[in-house]
Amino acid sequence: MNGALEKKWVDLYLANADIIAEGLPPVINRARAEALEIFNLSGFPAKGSANGDRYHYTDLQRLYDRDFEYYFMPSYRHVTLPPARDEHYAVSFLNGFCIDSEALTRLDNGVIFGSLATAAREVPELVEKAYNRLAGQENDAITAFNTVFAQDGVFVYVPQNIQVERPIDIRFAYYAEGESLAGFTRNLLLFEPGSQAQILMENLSLNEGAYCDCAVSEISVGERAHIEFVEDYRLNVNSASISSNYARQQTDSHLYSLSVALDGQLIRGDRRVELNGAGADNHMDDLMLCSEGQHIDFTTDIRHTAPDCTSKESFRAIASGDGRGIFCGRIYVAPGAQRTQAFQQSNNLLLSENAHIDAKPQLEIYADDVKCSHGATVGQLNEEAVYYMRQRGISEETARRLQIIGFVGQLLGHIPIAAVIEQFETLVTEKIERM
Repeated sequence: MNGALEKKWVDLYLANADIIAEGLPPVINRARAEALEIFNLSGFPAKGSANGDRYHYTDLQRLYDRDFEYYFMPSYRHVTLPPARDEHYAVSFLNGFCIDSEALTRLDNGVIFGSLATAAREVPELVEKAYNRLAGQENDAITAFNTVFAQDGVFVYVPQNIQVERPIDIRFAYYAEGESLAGFTRNLLLFEPGSQAQILMENLSLNEGAYCDCAVSEISVGERAHIEFVEDYRLNVNSASISSNYARQQTDSHLYSLSVALDGQLIRGDRRVELNGAGADNHMDDLMLCSEGQHIDFTTDIRHTAPDCTSKESFRAIASGDGRGIFCGRIYVAPGAQRTQAFQQSNNLLLSENAHIDAKPQLEIYADDVKCSHGATVGQLNEEAVYYMRQRGISEETARRLQIIGFVGQLLGHIPIAAVIEQFETLVTEKIERM
């Protein structure tokens, strides 16, 4: 493609290639050349039907046509994050770079977590076998865009048959003063056969400064591994997050994920899961709360490539003001993936005339012994239920709020990390009261 917008970013990389690659080992740096070629040929996906469903409603060209500042090194070193939970392991990042005094934590049981850049230097054998192996197969332009500029992000490794005793709390914080910053977070999470872990990933703005993060995560889930993953987005009205997650599950593994989008000008989550071993199980929950001026887009692709696998996806969205929510989810069942059980449901609630939600669940099935279903609903509050509660002395405002909380409560009830349930309930309730 090599249009004017793409040329601007290619030239930016070429002018700063030495700074971007400095101190990073070949496992990260050698992936840049091929990624640059993919990005240069494909370019930023255009909004509209030309790119199918993945970018039909979301304009990334407009987002990246802005003027950003780029440091390609740690910035705002004076900024501190709120203290981490005592009952969790924790690793913290500011504007894409690890800020912990100990960049890589090694537990006695072999568990490793911390900075990906540090892990690539200190445990290259682990990073080598997985970096860009899932993401690089897709030839996706946005993923390639991240690969070109990536410098740091989180690395998690859990050895075979090891259960991590405490949740690992990964905090990505963003901060800027009087400028718009762009970042490129790269994450690699490796779970060996029989391992168990809980991961909490938080994306939050520390002030009102504008930040745009393009993030890519690769998640490898080994045989019989049991992984629970919860993430949330609490960005300011000036910031955006563009994330692409790639997960591959092996035989009899289980991966649960919950994504909660609370605030941000633009949030785009692209999740792709491959059930690659017989008996693999995936459960994906998504919740978005879109208020005035917010655009939130969750696109999912669950691929059943092995027999006897199960997947279940539940998506719920609420939009108010002129908020825009998008859900596009595909379940793909490959030839030979017999006895697949796959279910997908999207339920959406509009609170104003100008709010808009697009929902498009999809099935693509090439096997004949399967149980698959999908559905979508878009509606308003149940006025009869509001009337019923008002007849019992509950104010109209309270009745509506209780009905909205009940609408999202089922998903929040799935949160597996006990220590954060109350926090999520509070955050969601506070957001609903502002809608």
